[in-house]
Amino acid sequence: MQTVDSMYRRLSSKRGSKKGKKLIGETAGYMSTSLFVLSNDVKMLRSALWCSGGGAKSECEKAPFHSPFEGTINLSMTAKEAISSQPPSHKGFLTIFQDESGLGAWNRRWCSVQDNKIYYWLYPEDEVNQNKQPHGEIDLRNCKTETVSVASRLDCARPNTFVLVIMAAAQPGDRTSIITESNGKTTQTKYLLSADSREERKQWMEVLNKCLQSVHSWNH
Repeated sequence: MQTVDSMYRRLSSKRGSKKGKKLIGETAGYMSTSLFVLSNDVKMLRSALWCSGGGAKSECEKAPFHSPFEGTINLSMTAKEAISSQPPSHKGFLTIFQDESGLGAWNRRWCSVQDNKIYYWLYPEDEVNQNKQPHGEIDLRNCKTETVSVASRLDCARPNTFVLVIMAAAQPGDRTSIITESNGKTTQTKYLLSADSREERKQWMEVLNKCLQSVHSWNH
């Protein structure tokens, strides 16, 4: 009975005349040698993939002259955020500081967090009424605030108030006011939102921070 070592020696002697050629998968127990050679590599960052149109362009900085690559990899793809659990949602009253004819006013609104947006109505029953459109919305996807926290005394002395700063492309009619700053290209709005109690404020902040964590993880 021939052993694996004796078979390997016989095979090696027969093929020894082939200069520089290695045996590939000849016998069990020996490591096969791949004929593939690394030609190049490229780093693909999530921030590069997340762009409008679903296209990304990555450069091969060290592509050799004989490489079959031209030095650029163009990738076209579609992406969808996958959430393992139900998206964060919450409903309740918030008192929102708003600009009314150049003056600041606190308005109590029924608010609902859905799909990374805060929709608000005048009354709770307006939300279930299909004929009632939201009185307004705050798009958390444009939120510059990294973490929602209690407003400082400099921002607001009202208790149980937190701040959201929204930056979006300027729209016709945008102007600088006591809560917004517009330069013609972008408009920044600083929302002050006040909960009815300390416990409700904690609940709102927890839900909003979960939304922002999901949003920021894809935008950066």
